Amino acid sequence: MSADKRAALEKLRQIIRSTVPQAEEGVSYGIAAFRLNGKPIAGLGASASHCTYFPMSGATIATLKAELKKYDTSKGAIRFPIDEPLPIALVRKLLKARIAEIEGDTAKPRLARGTTRKQTKATTDPQTDSAVVAFLRALDHPLKKDIEAVRQIILDVGPEIHEGIKWNAPSFRTTEYFATLNLRAKDGKDRVWLILHLGAKAKDNSTKGMKIADPAGIVTWLAKDRCLLTFDDAKDIKAKRTALQAIIREWIREL
Repeated sequence: MSADKRAALEKLRQIIRSTVPQAEEGVSYGIAAFRLNGKPIAGLGASASHCTYFPMSGATIATLKAELKKYDTSKGAIRFPIDEPLPIALVRKLLKARIAEIEGDTAKPRLARGTTRKQTKATTDPQTDSAVVAFLRALDHPLKKDIEAVRQIILDVGPEIHEGIKWNAPSFRTTEYFATLNLRAKDGKDRVWLILHLGAKAKDNSTKGMKIADPAGIVTWLAKDRCLLTFDDAKDIKAKRTALQAIIREWIREL
């Protein structure tokens, strides 16, 4: 990690430590994270072009929607320029909102205008899904362990990614589903196929096309809004891990 990214994340870390001194530091989903009474309250990460603050709750982002409008946000992440760290006051508001949420405070933050109770419930669902666990437990496939490895790599991208059974297969979502595991390769070979798509609803990107960097050359485009990633075995999955996670992050940003 470069010195400027490290400095930006360290500034955030110190804000969190001073605001919630009793929080425990550790690692969650492959990122630096803080927990309070066993519950995640914040996470920090960095990519090639930005840093990311994870409030560990989409409801927190919805609550502070107006104050976050200048930032690139998704269901569970706030991205900001490396040279423009999040303001101290904003970080403290994010922490306060998250703590109020997990403690069931009577002063629980109100929903942002236009956000429904159903949408807020969806943002606080566990990252893993019992239906997916049961599906994989019963799955009869020669690459079962490899399928589970790809699944974990995708979930490790960040806490904003959740899973579920969609289109009769393990699928992944933020606000909407964006990826599905195809467990039966059509060429008859034992492979793991991952389809990246735009979900069930038509979007503007479906006509203009997605723009995803693929320096490792692992993407096969099936249409303007859909592509395929193929994994042959455990060795191939390990070799493509970093490239896969980079593509997932970029795909989510383009949604």
